[in-house]
Amino acid sequence: MKNRYLHNPVRGSSGFIIADFLFAFVLVLSIGIFVFGLTFSLATIEVAQYIVWSTARNYSAGNFTEIDAQKNAREKFKNLTAKFPLLTGNGAADPWFELFDTNLLIGDLSVIDPDFSAKISSDDKTNRNRQPWTGASAKLYLKLFAGFQIPFLGKVVENQNSFEFPIRAFIIRHPSQEECRRFFYQDRYILGIKKLENGTLAEPLSAPSLQGGAATSNGFGEDNGC
Repeated sequence: MKNRYLHNPVRGSSGFIIADFLFAFVLVLSIGIFVFGLTFSLATIEVAQYIVWSTARNYSAGNFTEIDAQKNAREKFKNLTAKFPLLTGNGAADPWFELFDTNLLIGDLSVIDPDFSAKISSDDKTNRNRQPWTGASAKLYLKLFAGFQIPFLGKVVENQNSFEFPIRAFIIRHPSQEECRRFFYQDRYILGIKKLENGTLAEPLSAPSLQGGAATSNGFGEDNGC
């Protein structure tokens, strides 16, 4: 005699709703965490941009020598990063982001920043007096994203350095009184006027340079502030 059961465990599919619910819950939770991390990272980039810009602005002050201006700019960078420890890593044991002063560059970024120098054209490098690239640069490491893992899918990225981005700010620096004196009484006079007084045709000068030295061709340039 064939037995008949009210419930057939082989043909029943009512339990699959639990698996579907768990999968959908984990998926929605993972997407929510990912969107939160992305939004928080974009906000952190804005904070990092302000810190680097404020550092460049502090360096652009003309009441110090260039060495003193760099020192004050680094101190400004250190003080601002200490205000946001989780966003910069300054003073935090396990920060979500890192913006350290170890890779902070201040000055002519077309010379001291190899990553930026490789991106600008040769014409921009030649006409640095026309387009000064003076400012500050630092690298922001999105540590929160580098260690992020999505359930069932794994890590977001294998290379940990993929979430390291440069933050740059450009502000033309004002010359100090000492630099203007050097320009007027040394660079402009010795390299230009004095050669004409001696009957020698002076070498054609480009835009006034606070670093000294004569150029080999004429060209346009920004006002040096003197």
